[in-house]
Amino acid sequence: MALRSIVSTIRTHLADRATRLIAVAGASLLVGMTLLGAYLCVDLRETAWLNARRNAGNLVSVIEEGVGHSIRGYDLCLREAARLAARPDVAALEPGLKRLTLFDAAAAGSSLGALAVTDAAGRVVMTSNPNLSGQPELSDLPEFRTLQAEPRTGLIVSGPTRSRLTGRSIIRMTRRIETPDGSFAGIVTGSILLEPLQALLEHVRFEDGLTINVFHQDGTLLMRAPASPETLGRSIAAGVGYQNYRNRPRGEFLSRSILDGEIRLYTFASLSDLPLIVTVATSVDSIRNLWFYKAAIIVALILCLNALTFGLTILLHREVGRRAAAEACTRESNAALAVLARTDGLTGMPNRRSYDERVAVEWKRAAQLGTPLALMIVDADRFKQFNDWFGHQRGDGVLKAVADCLRRTHPSGGLSFRIGGEEFVVLLPGLDATAAGAVAERVRRRVVNLQIAHAPEIGGVATVSIGIASAEPAAGVSPDTLFVAADAALYAAKKAGRNRIRTAPRAPALPSERRA
Repeated sequence: MALRSIVSTIRTHLADRATRLIAVAGASLLVGMTLLGAYLCVDLRETAWLNARRNAGNLVSVIEEGVGHSIRGYDLCLREAARLAARPDVAALEPGLKRLTLFDAAAAGSSLGALAVTDAAGRVVMTSNPNLSGQPELSDLPEFRTLQAEPRTGLIVSGPTRSRLTGRSIIRMTRRIETPDGSFAGIVTGSILLEPLQALLEHVRFEDGLTINVFHQDGTLLMRAPASPETLGRSIAAGVGYQNYRNRPRGEFLSRSILDGEIRLYTFASLSDLPLIVTVATSVDSIRNLWFYKAAIIVALILCLNALTFGLTILLHREVGRRAAAEACTRESNAALAVLARTDGLTGMPNRRSYDERVAVEWKRAAQLGTPLALMIVDADRFKQFNDWFGHQRGDGVLKAVADCLRRTHPSGGLSFRIGGEEFVVLLPGLDATAAGAVAERVRRRVVNLQIAHAPEIGGVATVSIGIASAEPAAGVSPDTLFVAADAALYAAKKAGRNRIRTAPRAPALPSERRA
């Protein structure tokens, strides 16, 4: 029942145009602000992802250029050392000069380890660092066996591992040495020190949530920033991301890391002519943090504004509804006052003002239709003496009884009025004097039959006197002539002894009759 009442109230309010407009405007504002908040949140998210992709792409390019340039430069040193080591004239040089000839370019980089040249049996015959002692054999290295068995193998990158020469963590780079006739003459091997390269990558990683990885083409992790020693050397070849690395030279994808299980956006590039893959992985959580808190603030503000707008709309809707209800009540009151202004408060019959308005209308209608209009004035006999004898309250009862007789007696279409004091008027459209006289007689008899007690010296019962006039109205004649004639007939009835009916001999002649 309560729900039905609320729905009924809402429907009643919405039936008013102003409240409908307020409801529509409020709902539109709520929807508009909600859509604006959603747009701002989506835009923040898209901007955060766009910036993450752009930053990762730029960083990949920088690392690709820097790491690739360093490794290619070091590879040139290996190529040159392998070429010179196979020449007999270089081999005939004394050790110091031979070292300068083979390894002059290798001393340029601080992040580069020592270079070593072996013979065909794998024994180290010379290193770029003369201070190294204990020249180990390298014949058991996988690279040595691969280069010995496959002449066309180029640069081999392996690791991370520890150098047999220095004991430091390195990424090993190895090339084949050939004699002029193409036979195997040993290897030249060098290394990139992980510590300085790791520090360089840490410096390049300028945002939280970024992870830089350098993979071998076989999926082995060679370097990682931030440092994660437990993951170095692990293979990702079984992961989904590795297939992206193998299928495309560069690109991006979203995947869960096989190393730590975190979801990241991976941007990668394969280094041309080098068996390396550089990736920049951006944590999805870090991207979300860039826009989520701002979006939360926007959502909170939009919710507050929506709540405020909704509350103001409800208040305004209620006030307008109250105003509409007040205006409706005022209109009803005015209508009631208008009815009261035209109604007699005692008898409930139309009053003199209503009579003046109605007689003009009926007079004009009778003139248009060419039908007669009869009027009778009913007056309670010796009403002042009745009030003096029985009191005004009993007098009011007499007036009510006469009014009731008039309502019950006049024919359909007749109109009754109380025009003041004890006088009543009855309009009888379409009746001539004879028919009106019959109606008046019924009224008189009905009042007598009520047997309302009056003073004995007056006759013992209340009676009425009635004056009747009838005419056929025409344009240019006032209905007051009909009232004057009926009033004169009433005076005649009073003079004749009261409780009488008198009919005016004839209403004043119409203008056309006077001319005739």
